Amino acid sequence: MDHIFVVIPVHGRSAFTAACLETLRRQGDSHTTIVVDDGSPDETAALVRRDFPEVILLEGDGRLWWSGATNRGVAWALSNAAPGDYVLTLNNDTLCPEGYVDALLAAVHRATRALIGSVTVRADDPDVIADGGMRIRWSTAKYLPLHRGSSASGSYSAGDLVPVDTLSGCGMLIPVEAFAAIGMFDERHLPQYAADYEFACRAARAGWTLLMCPDVPLSQRTEATGLHASVASGGMCDLLHSLWSRRSANDLRTRLQFARLACPRHLLLPYVLCDVARVVGGSLLRIMRERRRSR
Repeated sequence: MDHIFVVIPVHGRSAFTAACLETLRRQGDSHTTIVVDDGSPDETAALVRRDFPEVILLEGDGRLWWSGATNRGVAWALSNAAPGDYVLTLNNDTLCPEGYVDALLAAVHRATRALIGSVTVRADDPDVIADGGMRIRWSTAKYLPLHRGSSASGSYSAGDLVPVDTLSGCGMLIPVEAFAAIGMFDERHLPQYAADYEFACRAARAGWTLLMCPDVPLSQRTEATGLHASVASGGMCDLLHSLWSRRSANDLRTRLQFARLACPRHLLLPYVLCDVARVVGGSLLRIMRERRRSR
């Protein structure tokens, strides 16, 4: 039988981790859960040991970040997996509805040489799509989210598998043979953001199909996710900090590395120019609008 190794990198937010693990318990016995606790400042490690003894707990010192922590969990999975098994990367700000894991397995069996992403819905409004997949216009660095904000019940037909250009690490089902073919997440160049997108793009270049499965949407606490670039209100200092902070999706080092690794070579220059202009210009416009409203 197929077996799935669920890899969840965490840093703090122990209550989120506990809630996520509770929902995974109700997914049957076709999976093994691996929590990689990267130096959480709270009781996460103790909570997992005490309340979830079936979970494999791996610990870091706070310097793994998302990619390093995920890779550590994947490495454990690969050392215990059989051919034909899968790795599912997951965030701890998610809740897995009944039948979620089985729906992903059914989807990957309907496809050929594929990575399967999860459609996510808002935890506070389960009919509103939070992430329906992403298309990318490389020539203009334009990211086109599919069905975001639309009704989950009205956006898909039963059994749909939607082709996309990249996949989020929040609910990405990966056949173990994909790691042998393309390697791990790039923790050196993309320690926190964009490593999931780059991994999926690398898989697509190697001939893997990227598909979104909407059959049993994953519930996500959208207020807690770091999916979208944003700048805290406050002004130029916040903007400048966000452009040079590993904790920010605006981090220009991360965005330039992603462009170098994922963008088609002949479109690299226009992609970089458009991406930087959109991030910096968009942030400046938001700051100006906030200042006008505060007058």
